[in-house]
Amino acid sequence: MPVFVYRAKQDNAQTVTGEVSAADVNEAIELVSRQGLLPVSVDEKTDIPVSQDRDRPVEPHVVFSFTRQLVSLLNSGVPLLQALEVLARQTRQGSFAFIVRDLIVNLRNGRAFSACLKEHPLAFSDIYVALVRAGEESGRLKELLASLVVYHRKQDEITSKVRGALVYPLFMLAVGLATVVFILSFVMPKIAVLFDGMHTTLPWPTQVVMALSRILRHAWPFVFVGVFLGVLASRFLAQAPQLRRRVKIFITGLPLIRDFSIKTDLERFSRTLGLLLESGLPILSALEATVQVLDHEPLRQELLQAQERVTGGASFGECLRESGNIPDIVAQLIIVGEESGNLSGSLRDIADTYEQEIAETTKAITTLLEPLLILLVGLVVGFIVFAMLLPIFQMDMFAR
Repeated sequence: MPVFVYRAKQDNAQTVTGEVSAADVNEAIELVSRQGLLPVSVDEKTDIPVSQDRDRPVEPHVVFSFTRQLVSLLNSGVPLLQALEVLARQTRQGSFAFIVRDLIVNLRNGRAFSACLKEHPLAFSDIYVALVRAGEESGRLKELLASLVVYHRKQDEITSKVRGALVYPLFMLAVGLATVVFILSFVMPKIAVLFDGMHTTLPWPTQVVMALSRILRHAWPFVFVGVFLGVLASRFLAQAPQLRRRVKIFITGLPLIRDFSIKTDLERFSRTLGLLLESGLPILSALEATVQVLDHEPLRQELLQAQERVTGGASFGECLRESGNIPDIVAQLIIVGEESGNLSGSLRDIADTYEQEIAETTKAITTLLEPLLILLVGLVVGFIVFAMLLPIFQMDMFAR
């Protein structure tokens, strides 16, 4: 929505300036007049790069930091509009700075905070907007924003644990690859000179290693081009939601990743649904927003079917019992929560249980990967060393 800068007169003839968001100039003049002002000039603001910033995705950690600071300001007694103005002066990221300024303009025009957030779906998810709307309706905006901070912190902790667990194995793998490349590119060519004068057939391990060395030394431009194309493909994948989703479906369907992906989704689903129910949202609205956070496609489809059956009046827990990806214990706990009227508490317990299982699984995978990678790198390097020394051993045997 375009932004208009206005100059207007107050009742005491004092000139004031400001901004309004409107569809056209006439609507902007009407909005200024509703504020009890006499418009002098109303011009469209053109210094905000809407096309460049508005459509650019915002990193989740930026939204988390914004929410945490907003909660701190609100808890200190700062009004919402003034708190946003403070955050707008502190925001450095271009795209998010525009979003915060747009929120301020729309709030000044009298729009609800949740309606302002909804205009920026690339920054604020449906769950975020739903919780803010529930907070506005119940008068508990600060409490629900604080719950959002806790929710984001929990999700960030899980993501950090998984990424942190993979750092050391990936580092070891990178060092192993670098070692192999160094041996094949610089060490093997010097040793291969010794074999040129041999008028005998080299052993097949040596031939294989020498062939790899020649390929690596002479085909490095193709390797460089391949890496460059891989980077371009990854950037294209990041900007193509449908293709990225298909790749994610393929990866999460792999046998070794499937169970871990389901656990991660169930933890996220349970915590998100519990948070929305605690905020006072009806279960149908909460389910509609929560299903969107799932990555495992079969689980997502089963929960969509469960949502349709709940719309028809069925019990949510009973619908989950028929799922092939949701454990019976989860369905049973949800049934107990429905019967006791504490469904959000049951969902929170499920989320905490899966969070612990994810941490244990991540630790077990890391513990297993480290020796496996050490063994793999050792075998590859050992094979290369064996291939280089084997002709020398044969020469020694022939000499005897």
